[in-house]
This record gives sequence, structure tokens and C-alpha cells, in this order.
Amino acid sequence: MGPEESRGCMGTSWIIEGQVDPRWPVNTRGNVGEVFPEVLTPLSYRLGVMAAEKAWRDAYAELGVARKGDFSGADPVIVGLYGGYAYLNLSYLRILGVRAPASSPEAIDVAFFGEGDPPPYVPRKGDKSLFSTVRILKSVLGALGTKSMPSMVTDSYAKAETHRALCPDMDASDDELLAYLHAFPAAFQPAFQNHMLSTALASIVSGVLTDACAAAGQPGLVTHLIGSAGDVKSAEYSRDLYAIAKAVRDQPAVIAAFDAGVDGLMDRVADDPDAADFRERFAAFIDTHGHRGPNDWELSSRNWENTPELALVAIDRMRLADHDLDPAARLADDATRREAAIAVVRPHLKGMDRKNFDKALAAVSWWAQAREATRDRAIRIGAPTKQAYRELVRRAAERGGDPDPVRVALLDPVDELPAYLVDPSSFRDVIDERGALFDRYTAVEPRFFITSQDEVPTIEELEADQAARAAVPAAVPGDVLTGASGCQGVARGRARVVMDPADAVDLEPGEVLVAPITDPAWTPLFLPSAAVVVNVGALMSHAVIVSRELGIPCVVSVDDATSRIPNGALVEVDGTAGTVTILEG
Repeated sequence: MGPEESRGCMGTSWIIEGQVDPRWPVNTRGNVGEVFPEVLTPLSYRLGVMAAEKAWRDAYAELGVARKGDFSGADPVIVGLYGGYAYLNLSYLRILGVRAPASSPEAIDVAFFGEGDPPPYVPRKGDKSLFSTVRILKSVLGALGTKSMPSMVTDSYAKAETHRALCPDMDASDDELLAYLHAFPAAFQPAFQNHMLSTALASIVSGVLTDACAAAGQPGLVTHLIGSAGDVKSAEYSRDLYAIAKAVRDQPAVIAAFDAGVDGLMDRVADDPDAADFRERFAAFIDTHGHRGPNDWELSSRNWENTPELALVAIDRMRLADHDLDPAARLADDATRREAAIAVVRPHLKGMDRKNFDKALAAVSWWAQAREATRDRAIRIGAPTKQAYRELVRRAAERGGDPDPVRVALLDPVDELPAYLVDPSSFRDVIDERGALFDRYTAVEPRFFITSQDEVPTIEELEADQAARAAVPAAVPGDVLTGASGCQGVARGRARVVMDPADAVDLEPGEVLVAPITDPAWTPLFLPSAAVVVNVGALMSHAVIVSRELGIPCVVSVDDATSRIPNGALVEVDGTAGTVTILEG
């Protein structure tokens, strides 16, 4: 089963467990929790994570970050799998801050993780490298000089469309569909490498602004300096869905269909001539954005194409708003705030620091766009792979197999899936056993940090953690919960705690969305919300990037927000100060 030994379901170990590298021991759920929020299946680990690990190493080598001797083998280190969940290796990612000129491990923490109290960076022999610093400096200077969309974005678009064109028809043989599934890593790896390049350079450029604000004694102004980048993919979905929602308000037949609920909505309007415009608009949205959805790096997951109800829920919430949700109005003073922040910060900088600050101001929006665009294209490569995989699952179900794509994804895609397709019934007990363990892991939250192999938790230990977390008292009026600033602005509203974007049917326009973590499936729910509060997140996290683009006050990294903030409580969210105040229970 690859570099990690499969443990099956012996005892209560997960199917695959990584080994914590003693050279790079600190692993975190920060940031990766947005892209792999749920339990990671063997399907995605073997075909996606292992390719991502190599792509990440190659990207860091291209930038000059990685050096010979950093890794002792090919086993995943940067993206680990512990206690059922994906982790990022904070120890190694901090090396970007150690080896990059004018950066620091702490700057990496702020940009990407921003949660809890991470173990402090402890210097080790071999961390610093003059050769790496010189090479990274060249990459940094290039990034700071960026005046247009980086070429890696165009490259990722081409790679995504090339792979999609190779997808066989859904009436192809099992062997053809399986071959396409197994071709995913080779197509995904170079696209993900582009994403890692853009992510690293975006962090360095934004880090220049972070350091400048710290030097001015105004660290919170960095969100003003970064502001809205403009054409960011992760915010585009919301704008496009809002355009559909506005059109729906003038279509009585479609309004009636939404009033009856989103389940089965498309079937109800399929032959209605009065719904033709809506069908056309929604089909165009799915064609452009259907590859996105919750947990969208996971190959067995739902997306807007295979589960359109996810997008229909967002349209339903937006159509009910009694005011204009267009982000342009909320962003009207974005440029003014940015200029005011520049006027405060720039006088504190001298010489080269001031020059780099000015360059970073000009380049940061390009890198914010590039990071999200390369991410979007890497995920788009997986969409036809998901389609082929689901067709294989459907066919096997007709022969006595399990109809749930997630359950079948608990089989190894290389060593077990081909045999399962031939004789599904022979794997019934294996799937049931692993599925039961999967459910137990799904019901708990993973630990945020793991710093040694001894700290990799068993399911029993995670269940004990969950029980203790449930005992945390709810916040009461007067309590102020502190997190990190995501997007400036102050808003008041009733808190609506939502744990799954598909279950947001009770979210009313003007309420404060309180979520455990946000990936693109949550994005359309931002627009009708007065503000967004998230359990985890950091400067470069998804919730922050999207809230900036939509002009939504946002506070991230609020410990246990979904547990502590009572559903329906009146709260005030201060996105600039990074606080959530409970006003009324």
C-alpha cells in the first residue's frame, strides 16, 4: 500500500498511518484542515497525497528552499497522515522562513497557520543554507517584480484541460475507466507543483507586508494593505451564484420550486418552459465551477457537479436577502483603507525595506490571484477522475457492491480496487469493518499538533478528547472571544452555527456564519452573511482570502467557536480587532 504499511483494521489503527520524521517532528492541522477537513481515504492518499508530496518537494527545490539531505527517503513528510487525518509538517515549512532572506519561521506561522500555540522553532544544524538563501533571493526578487499574472497560471489551465480531454466516455470499459483513475497522479503532480510555487511566493510577498506592519507597531493593518485582489477564483463562485439568485427573484415558477426545497429541485423544473433561463444559467455555472465543492481535494467527495444541491442551497439563501449582496458596495472604501494603512506604515521603513514594501504592495494581488487560480486548476484535474471513479462505484454496486463512493474509497485503489470491481461481494466485510472505523474517526476532531510518533492518537484517545471538548462551557453575554483578524469591518447579527455547507438551510441573510473551517463549498454562504467566524485559519487561509474579496468582516482562529458561541446568540464581530463579543444569549 505504498511507503506506509497498511494496518487494515487491526485494533483501532487507521488503514494507513505515516511515520513522524524525527528530523522534522512538528505536524499541524493548520491550513491543511481547509483542504482535507475530513478523514483521508486510501484512494486520495495513494493517488493524490503521494503525488502532492513529490510536487511540493520539487517546487521547493525549484525555488531554492529544499537542499540535498533534507529528506531521508521518499515517504511523505510534508503531508502526513496521522490518526485518520492529513497534517502539514510545520517543522519543514518553517524552513522557508529560515532560508528565505528577510523572513522568519514566525512569519510562516502567521501566514499559514495562525492557530493555537505552536511549539517554538528550535534551530538545528543544517537548517540554514547560504546557497538556498541566494537562490531564494532570486525567486523573491522575481516575485516582488511581478506586474502581471504569473505564467504558471496559464500552464495550469493548459494541464487541466489536457487531462480532462483524455477522460473516456462513461460507457467505456471498467479497465479504461480504471486506467484513467490511475493516470491521475501523473497529471495532478505538475499542476500541484505550480500551486505550491505560487503559494510559497504569495507567502513571501505577503510576509514583506506583515513584517512592515509589525515594524510600524500596527500588525493588524496587514489585512488593509492586502485588501481585495480582484479576480480571485474562490470568490468568483459567490458572485456567479448571486447573479443567478438575483435572476431567480423575477421568476415565479423557479421561486415556487425553491420554496418546495432544494432536494429534487432540478427534476421539478426540468420541463418547465418558465424555468428555461434558470436552467441555462445554472448549467453554465456547473460547467465553469462544477469541479469545486466541500473537501474538494478528496477524490471520493461531493462537488457541485455530482451534488448540485450544494450550490442550490446557496442560491436559496441569497435569493431571500432583502438588500443588495453585491460585494462592490462593501468594497467601496477598500482603496481608501489601503492608502490610509500605507500612510501609517511606510514612514517607519527605510532604504531597501521601503523599496521592497512598495514592490510587495504592487505584486501581492497578482500572487493572491495566482495562488487561488493554480489551486482551482489542480482541483479541476480531479473532476473527471471523480466522475470516472463514481461510474466504477455505480457499476460495482449493480453487481452487489457498496453504492457509497466514500466507503469504496477505503479500499486501496491500486492493490484492492481492481479486484473489488471483479468481485465486489468478496470485499463486503472489509468495507464494513473499515467503514465502522471511518465513522468513529469522522465523529471526532483531530489534535491540532503532533510532535512525535508517540503523540499519534488512537481513536479511543480522540474520543476522550471529544468528550472533554463537549464539556467546554458556552459563552455568555459580555464574553469576548479572541481570534485573528481576517477581514476588517464590524458587523452585528444572530450567530448561525453551520457544520456542513449542505445543511445551511436555516442561515438567514444578515446572520453571522460560524463554521468549523471553510473550503470553497462554503464560499457562497459568505455573501448573505453579515460576518464570518471560523474555528481555525490564518492570513493566507481560504476564509480570509474570500472574505477580503467579498468585503465580509471575518475573524479566524477562534478556539472552539462552533462549540462556545450559542446558536442564535446576538454577536458583534470586529474583523479588524479579531474579536467576537456575545451581546445577547
